[in-house]
Amino acid sequence: MSYSDPSAGRMSMSIGALLDAARTWDLYDNSIDQPHPMPWFYTGARYENWWGSGVKFDQLHGLVKEHGIPVAWVPPADVLRLLVAAPDSHDAKLDVLVAAEADIRQLCHQRVTESDHDWLEDYPRTARLVMAAWDDGHVQAAACLALAGAEDLMFRVARVDRSKNYHGLTEEARREPSDWLPHLQLLLTPINTLFTSYFAHKNDPIPANLSRHAVLHTLPLDHLNHGHSIVAIMLLISLLRQAQQDAMESSEEWFEPE
Repeated sequence: MSYSDPSAGRMSMSIGALLDAARTWDLYDNSIDQPHPMPWFYTGARYENWWGSGVKFDQLHGLVKEHGIPVAWVPPADVLRLLVAAPDSHDAKLDVLVAAEADIRQLCHQRVTESDHDWLEDYPRTARLVMAAWDDGHVQAAACLALAGAEDLMFRVARVDRSKNYHGLTEEARREPSDWLPHLQLLLTPINTLFTSYFAHKNDPIPANLSRHAVLHTLPLDHLNHGHSIVAIMLLISLLRQAQQDAMESSEEWFEPE
């Protein structure tokens, strides 16, 4: 298709116009069309790593909801395209991640570098340790630290009080995207499958998707395989980068001159 930016020349856009434009932006596939710069308004309705993927919002939502694979801030657009095009089986989706590991790791490093706000406390340091382990080839060790580090970030980014435990967290993660900036919900959606009910003492079958409970309570290494390890790391990086974004926006409001 021939790409045309519906926001070109505009100085402002209503939410309705922004979401209409976003549906057109979703069709831009940089593997087919000529390179185009990201529209100035794009990140008001979409995550920047979606630009050029040619993937529709509903396709991304289905990918996250069914397979628990993060799509906010990571992975790159080319990987998103391959994930959606892959067969529906969970193993097929994981195979895409493993094949694209180098590109995913590169973008994860970039996101960690971008996450340096003072309000983030030790989270960036944890992410750097995760990335160091991954760089050294210890992807399962990196994934274990990523899951441990991501847990508190989940509550923070979802704005759920820790006293509500996992029920409050998964309740937020299960929400359907709203009509008001729906892309933000896809940041939290992977958390729902991560906390799928699993009780080792009841001999429950291990969930097909990455399971926080299985990893932290029984650590089955065949479940924490290469693909699921990448999912765990991407989840931490996705949450960290969103926490950075939230901190920047909050601090701008806090220190806005009167």
